[in-house]
Amino acid sequence: MPLHSVFGFNEKSEKRSMEKDEESLESQEIRPFTRNQVLLCSTHGKIYAISKKDGSRYWRQDFPTGAFGGIVSLFITDNDTAVIGANGKTACLDLFTGEPKWVNKMKGFGYDEVGVIATPSRFLSPKAQSHLNNQYNDHIADPSAPPSYETTTEVEKQMFYGCSSGKVLAVDPDTGDEAWRFNCPQGGYSIPSILVEPPSQDTEWPFQVIYVGCGRWVYCLKSVTGELLWSLRITNSKLGLGFMSLATPWSSRLAAEAHTNFSAIPHAQHRDVQRRNQQAASSGGGS
Repeated sequence: MPLHSVFGFNEKSEKRSMEKDEESLESQEIRPFTRNQVLLCSTHGKIYAISKKDGSRYWRQDFPTGAFGGIVSLFITDNDTAVIGANGKTACLDLFTGEPKWVNKMKGFGYDEVGVIATPSRFLSPKAQSHLNNQYNDHIADPSAPPSYETTTEVEKQMFYGCSSGKVLAVDPDTGDEAWRFNCPQGGYSIPSILVEPPSQDTEWPFQVIYVGCGRWVYCLKSVTGELLWSLRITNSKLGLGFMSLATPWSSRLAAEAHTNFSAIPHAQHRDVQRRNQQAASSGGGS
């Protein structure tokens, strides 16, 4: 099936749209801005950096290898780069210019949507809760508050992650080279969910971990090496689409203030559901 049929547009209309988009950029030069002034947007396979103040454009960039109008996932790092994912590939852009720094073609991941995320280059360490709501201690802090975090001097290597088609790829942020990959057993075509968790006195891990949810399973991996610390099948249900969401109290607070979840892990898409039905039908499983 032609790509323009899959993504719901035709070549002529897309060409006219691209020309119009380019014309709107001709008179614009990249203006200096700070990381706190920019809003990054992706739509129709393109990435735009615009001003939070008035919406004026700083720069526009196509996905380096072409996204054919599809969904581009976004994640802004604390090192002034943007990790982006689309069509089974990840890339890194300079936040201030939009210039590509590298592309990883994620060999073996197919051509579906890609979720992107990164561990911080410096992380905040959650403190243990000193006041617990139990029969031995009646004096507690606000139970609805997330755990408090403080800056730690210990720094682990930052990693970027691309996830698609039941797999997770860890990428070196400087070179774009593959560091390790994790194939979720029976992950199928699901886009794995990833949640980064810094070291905590409430857990046994003195290092960062990532939690990966895919299909019916949840996995805990070392963020730098990909070593599997534990895995658990959390459901035996055979009904449903298999999308999984992950959350901790702190991650929920950060997510509410930081980004839209759809941009980070593009889960519940009507086209993705259609694709699953088509694959099941073609393999004789029905829809």
